[in-house]
Amino acid sequence: MNSDFSGKWDEISGRGHSAGRFRVCPDHLIDLFIGFSVAGEREFTLESSTVSFDADEIPAFENIVVHQADDKEVHSLTLRLTDRGLTDLFSSICWDLAEASSVAETQKGAIQIFGVRLSRWAELLRRRRTSELSFNERLGLLGELSMLVWAIDECGVDAPLAVRGWRGPDGDTNDIGLNNVRIEVKAQLSTQRQTLKISSLDQLNWDARSLFIAVNRFCPSDEGLSLESLSSTIFSRLETNKAGLMEFQCKLIVAGYDSDAGYVGETFNLEKLSVYRVDENFPRLVPSNVPLGITKVRYEIACETIKDFLVAPSELEVQLNG
Repeated sequence: MNSDFSGKWDEISGRGHSAGRFRVCPDHLIDLFIGFSVAGEREFTLESSTVSFDADEIPAFENIVVHQADDKEVHSLTLRLTDRGLTDLFSSICWDLAEASSVAETQKGAIQIFGVRLSRWAELLRRRRTSELSFNERLGLLGELSMLVWAIDECGVDAPLAVRGWRGPDGDTNDIGLNNVRIEVKAQLSTQRQTLKISSLDQLNWDARSLFIAVNRFCPSDEGLSLESLSSTIFSRLETNKAGLMEFQCKLIVAGYDSDAGYVGETFNLEKLSVYRVDENFPRLVPSNVPLGITKVRYEIACETIKDFLVAPSELEVQLNG
């Protein structure tokens, strides 16, 4: 889907409101437009000839004004950015709304997805104002970005494909899914007890597809990998792919990453990458082997008990290469 919102806004910014509005994502079931308000603020408008937006489900934002309008011929919803310092964030939000709702088969379905996603962004930005990622959350994100760089640079996975396969920010069961391979990414300090923390019955629910656990063991260091350096590396690999850039930026935001936060420069050495292959014999709790009635679990697996499932990272590389 061609959705280079930022580029088009930049192109017409010199003329502002007088430039009019421009349709984006022409294949979308809903008519989508970008433009500028009379005051020169960026606007993103959705229009439907058949379905109205539910005013009771429209969330409130701090720096984005949401305006609904209905008449006999068209129902519209306009997002207007009031803080010009958030243009990149606004572009990412608009891209995500268009991308997520593009999978719908009807205008009603697209608007429902749009509303759910818009509420998700409102909640995400509210949390972002009041709290930042914890150390463990930052370490987990470091592990996921490290694996993305490994997949791109070591395994030769196309960067946009790798970013599309990064499922962690979307709340999927596993963190990465590429070429019918699923990877559950774990990150821990090298000084921590070597265990795998499993948070659900579905996380290791092997279903005959290739499933691996990649454990990144980090050590704090005066120099080395950081959230800032890893994200910059991935951005550089996406330099010529605007859609991939937008998707990666969006997923970083959804993951809670704030490029202005003090933690982005924290540096670590990756001391060891351990890869475990999960098969029907791997010790785990899944829906098929727990008593009826148990729906949620959290448990730990001692790494010394699963040494027989260790494989060389090169085996995972072969799987990712198909």
